[in-house]
Amino acid sequence: MQRLPIGEQHFGLLRESNQIYIDKTKKIHELMNVGRFVFLARPRRFGKSLLTTTLQAIYQGKQELFNGLWIEDKIDWKPSPVILLNFNDINYLDRPLTVALEEYIDRLAERSDVTLRSSDYKSKFQEFIVKLSVEKRIVLIIDEYDKPITDFLGEDDKVKENIRTLKSFYSVLKSTDASHLHFTFITGVSKYGKISIFSDLNNLLDMTTDARFGTLLGITQQELETYFPDYLERLAKRFDVDHETLLKTIAHWYNGYSWDGVESVYVPFSTLVFLEKQTFENHWFSTGTPTFLIKLLRQNKFPAYKLEDVTADDTLLDQMEIDDVSIESLLFQTGYLTIKEVRSSLGYLRYKLGYPNYEVAQSFRKHLLADYLDVGAGSIGRQLLFDFEDALNALDMDAFIMLLKSMFSRIPNTLFLPQEAYYHSIVYLLLELLGFDIDPEKLTNIGRIDAVLETDETVIMEFKMSHVDDEDPADVALTQIQDKQYALPYATKDKRIIALGVVFDYESRNVVDWDVEG
Repeated sequence: MQRLPIGEQHFGLLRESNQIYIDKTKKIHELMNVGRFVFLARPRRFGKSLLTTTLQAIYQGKQELFNGLWIEDKIDWKPSPVILLNFNDINYLDRPLTVALEEYIDRLAERSDVTLRSSDYKSKFQEFIVKLSVEKRIVLIIDEYDKPITDFLGEDDKVKENIRTLKSFYSVLKSTDASHLHFTFITGVSKYGKISIFSDLNNLLDMTTDARFGTLLGITQQELETYFPDYLERLAKRFDVDHETLLKTIAHWYNGYSWDGVESVYVPFSTLVFLEKQTFENHWFSTGTPTFLIKLLRQNKFPAYKLEDVTADDTLLDQMEIDDVSIESLLFQTGYLTIKEVRSSLGYLRYKLGYPNYEVAQSFRKHLLADYLDVGAGSIGRQLLFDFEDALNALDMDAFIMLLKSMFSRIPNTLFLPQEAYYHSIVYLLLELLGFDIDPEKLTNIGRIDAVLETDETVIMEFKMSHVDDEDPADVALTQIQDKQYALPYATKDKRIIALGVVFDYESRNVVDWDVEG
């Protein structure tokens, strides 16, 4: 079998070592012809760096690397000078970004036999472009343009300093565009700061949610089956399942990313590692813990259950300024949410966002729950989850409530929020991690149910925060279930319906009362 290109970012090395390459050159050719300044954002581990080195090889005229690919006979292969700026290769973590850029531009110029006389990072960049384009306009490719920002999220002073540096650095593109630049391609994880950083570059085309390029990166279902048949056959034997069942399971775990709400792709890194290791695990998520995102969710008191169904417009998806961080936008751009549906309303596009797949959903929920409980994600023991699962499968509400009380008692008092949604979120995350079918904030014709849990029976849950003047808050919760006829939509399911009222108290920071009927 051909080797899998796990983590391979250099197109030339991939082709020379005969690793599997999914032919994206038709889409790449289309990208090269949509405009002179093109921007594309995708989450980490989606093959952005491989795309940039593929573009580099095309413009350098390395036709021999493209034997058998779509583009092989579609262009003239006359080489152009290329500058590839890869921020993965710039060491700015322990020094000012300005110094790191100066050293990096010097190295690139030396490799191109260009002597620079300028003394600062911006002037060096401009001089390099001008001198390299003496005979022919250059191609400029910038990979991970935003990395000096994303690496310091949460450190506001450092982020603002780097934004100022990058804005000055990229302003060179405006003054040199027509006479020196043939094509410019910029990619990164997110779009925060894009408008301010590239404010001088008013002809920058953003292809991030353009349907034409929704499958430019990532692996489509057809590509999975076309390029990896030997690996799929090996997996079918390994798990002793038929081909259809295997494909459905792989899709459940790793498919689901979409930028137009129609076409979906697998995250490449997870899929390739899975094909190699033959184990269903959280491969993509394990390569980076979303510490800043989870901290931001807590700071903004964003209920965990609302991540299942987020609505946004194109303004929200584009909005990402450091001084006004949008949680929904950041979650979308970093790959924890994806576009599930696009619909037009009053001439405007509206996007429905949600978790892309099981891998991301379960991993993110586990990290969120760990944050709520103030423990490491690995500390949410399997035995605790097994105990909750056993209690719910047996519909033993006494045991379920006792486990909840035990879990809440371990949380430091400084982490508690005086909100019903805080407790609601913990219960929701716990049940989702257990694999139960839970429907949070279920709307009915006359109310909204806090949670509906579907097991062999149907459990309707209502959560309350106790108040001083409440004589029997658990009874209040059950009365609400009865008065608003929350059980009515489930009456035809031929299941036992159980109403569970759970009361939390901010003073004791725990479950203080509960009642059940049914």
